Amino acid sequence: MIAVDSGSTDGTLDLLRNLPARLYQIPSNEFNFGLTRDYGFELAQGEFVVAISQDAVPVGDDWLENLIEPFADPSVAIVQGADTMPHDRRLFYWDKISFFYYTRDCARWRRQYDNIGVSFTSCAVRKSVWEQNRLGRVEMSEDKVFQKKVVEKGFKVVFQHKAKDYHSHLYTVSSLAKRSENEGIGWRQVGINYSLMDMMLDMFNVKAILLTFIGIATFNIFSLSELLFPVIRPIFLFKGNKFTRSYVQ
Repeated sequence: MIAVDSGSTDGTLDLLRNLPARLYQIPSNEFNFGLTRDYGFELAQGEFVVAISQDAVPVGDDWLENLIEPFADPSVAIVQGADTMPHDRRLFYWDKISFFYYTRDCARWRRQYDNIGVSFTSCAVRKSVWEQNRLGRVEMSEDKVFQKKVVEKGFKVVFQHKAKDYHSHLYTVSSLAKRSENEGIGWRQVGINYSLMDMMLDMFNVKAILLTFIGIATFNIFSLSELLFPVIRPIFLFKGNKFTRSYVQ
């Protein structure tokens, strides 16, 4: 188990030092999604590299076995795990109803890549493929950059529904705006255009508007960020895709 830490101050380092983990630390100002991911993958010594984010929790004791299973096919380069919602906490309304990624940028990616979006939140990579397709400096969405590279070279990406992990976020208005803006940057890096027309169509998406009213009526929308989500996400996706040049902290 390898942990790359870029400045934790919440007790993570003490926790890691008491676990059978190899801890590597980098200055926070040196963190970059692509370069730091390359650094962590370089440290790994096995045939496969399993990536999991600090806020994802494997479900069951067969998560790792299931995640590695599809590599029996030598043409498989990436196995994507399945995010699922935890049951022991309040969830962001739009995550809870599986409508967070309703916008047209995500739809274009799904159509292009067999309805799979690689996320290093929980996935496995054949290391020999990564060695020939290193990421380099990537401001955001290094997982999609890697997916695009390997698919264009004829490798397979497999979605493994049996390898589940709990993964969720709660957003403030500010953190939702930043998340959406950074996603816009990521889409630009993989050639996905999010136009002014896309923004307008997503802001006035009939299903999103209807779901907002349902969330209010059923007392499932509690925060301003949940209420304004169908407006905030398209606006800041557009901003990130068209104007923002570096990751927004």
